[in-house]
Amino acid sequence: MNNVKINNEINMTYPDGFKEMGEEELKKHFGSTVDRWGAFDPAKHIILSVGWKKAGFFGFMKDAETYRIELESRLSRGLLNYQRIGAFKTKIAAKTKAEGIRFEYRVNDSVNVHAGDVFVFKYKKRFYAVYYITRKNHAAEYLPAFEEVLKSISFG
Repeated sequence: MNNVKINNEINMTYPDGFKEMGEEELKKHFGSTVDRWGAFDPAKHIILSVGWKKAGFFGFMKDAETYRIELESRLSRGLLNYQRIGAFKTKIAAKTKAEGIRFEYRVNDSVNVHAGDVFVFKYKKRFYAVYYITRKNHAAEYLPAFEEVLKSISFG
């Protein structure tokens, strides 16, 4: 297992076999390297990423559900053949409410369908989004590892 501290606020572990993504890879997959950390398992074709966004002036009025709705709107506009498969609620670090969605999409230059899960939560004055993305035909097989990543998250 590997440990990482994200944005000097979030501690997380992730499985061996992942390599941290550089700026070029982050830009390729997410369009930007600003406020984002990511790792890629090339053997399993899994991307694990965490993005964060300052809540803003009216952020005290927003919660994880509101941010999840905003994030899903951006995903549906930006991903080819985006389709939501399900929605979930959980707790991060045993107390912080998190909202999640499972989705599928097609990569522009590929016939492969990808599946992803993203969970969002608010910590202090920031919203965090934790992504797990892989090829659809392996998504169910690799999902338990992502669930362990979510369980590993702590603050401080």
